[in-house]
Amino acid sequence: MRFVHIAIGSMGDLRPQLILAAALKERGDDVLVVGLEEYADTAAEADVPFRGLGAHIIGPIRPAPLGRLVAGSQTAGALLIRRWMARSAEPIARTLLDVVRPGDRIVTGVLGLAASRLLAAQYGCKTFELMLAPTLPTAYGQCLVGAVRPDRSALNLWASTLVRRGSVSMGRPIGRAVHRLNAASSATVAPSTSEHVILACSSLLVPQAPDWPETVACTGHLAAASPQWKPPAHLQRFLDAGAPPVYIGFGSVPLRDPVGAVAIQAEAARRAKVRAVLHPAASFQEWDRDFGPHVHLIRDTPFDWLLPRMAAAVHHGGAGTTQAALAAGVPQGIIPYTLDQPYFARRVAALGLGPEDLSTRDLTPQRLACVLRRLTAGESADAYRARATQLAESYDDRGGVARTVEFVHAR
Repeated sequence: MRFVHIAIGSMGDLRPQLILAAALKERGDDVLVVGLEEYADTAAEADVPFRGLGAHIIGPIRPAPLGRLVAGSQTAGALLIRRWMARSAEPIARTLLDVVRPGDRIVTGVLGLAASRLLAAQYGCKTFELMLAPTLPTAYGQCLVGAVRPDRSALNLWASTLVRRGSVSMGRPIGRAVHRLNAASSATVAPSTSEHVILACSSLLVPQAPDWPETVACTGHLAAASPQWKPPAHLQRFLDAGAPPVYIGFGSVPLRDPVGAVAIQAEAARRAKVRAVLHPAASFQEWDRDFGPHVHLIRDTPFDWLLPRMAAAVHHGGAGTTQAALAAGVPQGIIPYTLDQPYFARRVAALGLGPEDLSTRDLTPQRLACVLRRLTAGESADAYRARATQLAESYDDRGGVARTVEFVHAR
């Protein structure tokens, strides 16, 4: 079989596609990941065939004010994505028309869904939407990003239906460009085939909604093991020098002041009397600055290696980080910014893995130190740790990659 993986979005959208593509390739399938130009090196590291889409996602949010606006407002983020899509639609469409062949199986996120549906109708392809957070229409709040009500409610169904339409519509410029560019071609049009949704989330974290259609499969988190990875000597020395530290990192969130954020985190760890491993934002540059002997700064490090060695994890609530911490069996403190992050913060609190009501507003050393103390000391920390250990023992997604591979082959 031949699989074309369309990765339009952040690095968090790309990595699960690469993991799935690598597993399919190992099985003997022909795979191709098409993604934004910045991701070519990451795909090469994963040893997965890659084709650039002729578009760059990082350009529109490189200016700091725009990045902060996106981090703080879902509406602003959606408007920025729509503007970027309008500019990038034609080169993306040309690439898709060049690489998709009759009978292919297309795996895409929501931004590529409109184009994938059109290509599936034209070329007889099967389409799989790879979803990393639950955004399908449902009445059940525990199964829905952005739920209006926490439990079952008709308001949830109404609101999620509107949001779903809006999400799919963001990718329509690419679909329109595919239709326009293909109108003069001699491509054979085949009947449309079925479409499926892969919800790549732990069923512990995201329960299956009773009102989802049968075409939705919760196959589990797509995570690659890193058994051969070796830590830098300086990181290993820090871990060996004392009690397990707390991990603090906020993924690709464009923080207002990356250096100031690290300083706040280091001071909070000092006040809480804990050691900490800090993962600065991508724009952080002051790697030689001394923030104190109680903290250690890291670059990208495999979570399956790092998090089991931590006492707790404080993060932004991205789908990948949340599920990696769940698998590692460590308490979590989520400070959400936007998109699906408040949902995962809500689920972590509901599962008893960490505190709730953590806000990005006025995140001072004192307030962050309070979070660190709740996660590492006293009865609350004992309860979080016991619950995290319990859920890690029953964590069902270590076979998530294998289940997803079987699903896309069987449909």
